[in-house]
Amino acid sequence: MGLLCSHLSEGEPIVSITHKVAALVAASGLTLSGLAAASPALADEPAPTYYVSLGDSLATGWQPDTKTNDTETAYTNRLYQQLKKTHPNLQHEPFGCAGATARSVLTGSHANGTPGACTYDEGTQLAAAVAFIKDHPGQVAYVSVGIGANDVHPCVPDGAGGDNMLICLSKRIQSVGVDVSTIDAALRQAGGSTPRYVGMTYYNPFLAGWLTTDGKPLADLSIGVAQQLNDTLTSANTKNGFATADVAGAFSSNATTPLVTIDVPGGQTEVPLNVARVCQWTWMCSAADIHANDTGHQKIADAFVAALAPRPTPPKPTPPKPAPVVKVATTTSAKLVGKHRITTKKRAAVRVRVRAARGVKPGGVLVVKDGRRTL
Repeated sequence: MGLLCSHLSEGEPIVSITHKVAALVAASGLTLSGLAAASPALADEPAPTYYVSLGDSLATGWQPDTKTNDTETAYTNRLYQQLKKTHPNLQHEPFGCAGATARSVLTGSHANGTPGACTYDEGTQLAAAVAFIKDHPGQVAYVSVGIGANDVHPCVPDGAGGDNMLICLSKRIQSVGVDVSTIDAALRQAGGSTPRYVGMTYYNPFLAGWLTTDGKPLADLSIGVAQQLNDTLTSANTKNGFATADVAGAFSSNATTPLVTIDVPGGQTEVPLNVARVCQWTWMCSAADIHANDTGHQKIADAFVAALAPRPTPPKPTPPKPAPVVKVATTTSAKLVGKHRITTKKRAAVRVRVRAARGVKPGGVLVVKDGRRTL
């Protein structure tokens, strides 16, 4: 289409100009709707995908120095930033609550009976997450759950010890296993096979007790208890098709060697590696607070990234080659069994023996013939 133009005489009224433009447009056969239709349509933006996170104060990034949830610090946000590199349209939907327990995720109340610090329109953290997942079928790419430590921590108050503490820990850990399995199953039922599901183990904050004479027995005891909790969490996750981020492994929670020199209030001291990690990556040794610091949250996020990394397909095993068939010289002998004559009406038994070189067991099919006739 050529460019339409019109010469306007000097002093021509605006109304006349408008009429001329309208006439030119009409003459060209164009309409405003036609012009709109001729414009290229804007490409639709791809539908967003979602990362849904559930959990406790680690999921919300709670920091004792500010006494607030720091979403930038939280491992969930760090994991989200990493996942977004390969999923540009990924959005984070956090449902975590500082102070949450596995029981409160299910019921809205903490395991010790106190109300949860967060409220949800659906009533519980799990119900809210499940509702979101169901409202976005096929759009949820990742689901993470970090819960269970707050259920057992009340068993280890200051100065706690003895059988009462161990009985409390045993009961709480067993309860955590049941509750986490229920949480995982509900999330998987809501999301189906589309999302990647991942839970976590926990580092052991009570290792910090190693720094004091009175605290060393509890620190030593806590290693086995923490392992029992983490084994229970891993089992519940595996049962429901969840991967498990090995946070305990990232913090070297069971590594009592080598000895590492660290800074502590009042100077430097030499401690086992697992104690050093807790002192360096949490607030336990500086502020007597169990929460991870900035470095610790990054280590937790890295553990989640590793758990979500695609596993290489193992190579198919090469079937063994069949043993080659080796022909060896043999000797064959045959004789009748028993003393009787062979007639057309009476059967006889023949024992045939095939021998080969020493150490070689001959194989194959033995055929007895009478001339060309197979007997």
